[in-house]
Amino acid sequence: MFKYLISILLMIFSIMAIANEWVSPIDKKYLSKDPELFSKFDQARELLNSWGGQREKLKKADGLLREILEKDAEYAPAYREYGRLYIMAGYVNYNSFKEGSLNPSEASILKSLEIDPDYADSYVLLGHLYTKMKRYDEAQKALQKAEELGTEIPWLQLNWADLLKKRRDYKSAMQRYQYITQKGTSNRKAYANALSGITTMHWYLKEYDEAKKGYQKELEYSPNDAWTWGNYSSYLLFTYKDVDGSIEKGRKAIQIMDYGMGRFTLGCALYTKWAMLKDNPATTLQAQQYFDEAWATYPYPEKVIEKTQKYSYTKVTSAALNKWLTSKGTGRSKAAPVL
Repeated sequence: MFKYLISILLMIFSIMAIANEWVSPIDKKYLSKDPELFSKFDQARELLNSWGGQREKLKKADGLLREILEKDAEYAPAYREYGRLYIMAGYVNYNSFKEGSLNPSEASILKSLEIDPDYADSYVLLGHLYTKMKRYDEAQKALQKAEELGTEIPWLQLNWADLLKKRRDYKSAMQRYQYITQKGTSNRKAYANALSGITTMHWYLKEYDEAKKGYQKELEYSPNDAWTWGNYSSYLLFTYKDVDGSIEKGRKAIQIMDYGMGRFTLGCALYTKWAMLKDNPATTLQAQQYFDEAWATYPYPEKVIEKTQKYSYTKVTSAALNKWLTSKGTGRSKAAPVL
């Protein structure tokens, strides 16, 4: 019995160190109930905290959560983490999810609240989910409920900020993000989210140089995050009008992780560089090299046209690609053609 209590205390101290000395009452309850199951839950939570698009991490977390629920079908924290897992599994990009992928997340989070109605952290996650589902009034109610119940996890501030951003209250959202960076948190994913939020708010407020500095701060904190490199690449191309910087950051993104959105952004930048160089006889060969790399990276010019025609800086790209497609006819070759 004594050893059992010691193991519980050691785990509590470990969690307190991770959670900046605040521990959810629900965590304490389930830790006391079964330290072994809680350890698996904590492993799954850390896997999801460290997720950056890796499918294998979702699979490992799924395996741990399944083991928990096989032993205890009323384990509320496991259902909450499944809510997170389903969100991640359906993720396409910041504003997009696979059709229908968020419904299982809602069911899982609501199940956790059915088991533990005072689970404040589940309401925090529910607010995030409803924001992603564009059910903003319900998101606000969920976050207010979390505040009433009491929680100090950083995601409460971050999910409020996300909702405020959707409602175009950028200055209030900025204050929520800055609260986390100023207070600090040992949750690296949350801190990175706060940095990203500050960058985005500078962008929305048209403080473009500050937004660029924001991306640099994000990468100082998370230098191996492919999504951040890819987002920076997109920002440099479509907002900051720096095609060379965009290419450099885009290449870095897909070196770290070969993912679709990263390839698309890099492709847009490479086609743009081609369009800028192709009509100068002195740079024809160089232009061809950029085109070849663009084609190898993203051989779908119609999608690139659709994107690049929306921005003044890249209209040259859509115009050049439209002209190229017309010259080649309606068919499209499998290999990069000679210009």
